[in-house]
Amino acid sequence: MKIGVTGATGQLGRLVVQELLKSVPAQDLVAIVRNAAKAADLVAEGVVVRVAPYDDPAALQAALAGVERLLLISSSEVGQRVQQHQNVIDAAKAAGVQFIAYTSAPMAATTTLILAPDHKATEELLFNSGIDF
Repeated sequence: MKIGVTGATGQLGRLVVQELLKSVPAQDLVAIVRNAAKAADLVAEGVVVRVAPYDDPAALQAALAGVERLLLISSSEVGQRVQQHQNVIDAAKAAGVQFIAYTSAPMAATTTLILAPDHKATEELLFNSGIDF
């Protein structure tokens, strides 16, 4: 089973990949990144690295080919986040991803956190996608 992680060279993504490497063979991990050079250490460990910015639906679909489970780490680009997440979810659906875990905000539907509306909207996109989450 291939597991994909978006934002795999970011702070959280890198920690997730390192933790997964303790129990998942490196060749079964797909690190989805914006900058391949930042993922050289992951390549050296045998992790599959695929370049696909959240703004590139075609690259996302190609990057998600063969991925069964995906960790969607929230985009950091305020004002573009919901569309970027929609791109990932659409690409995941087209690629046949079976499950998506998303790094939302706690109680996104009711919290007063300033970024909560983006997370609430993404949760709704996931709910409506038909993909298990």
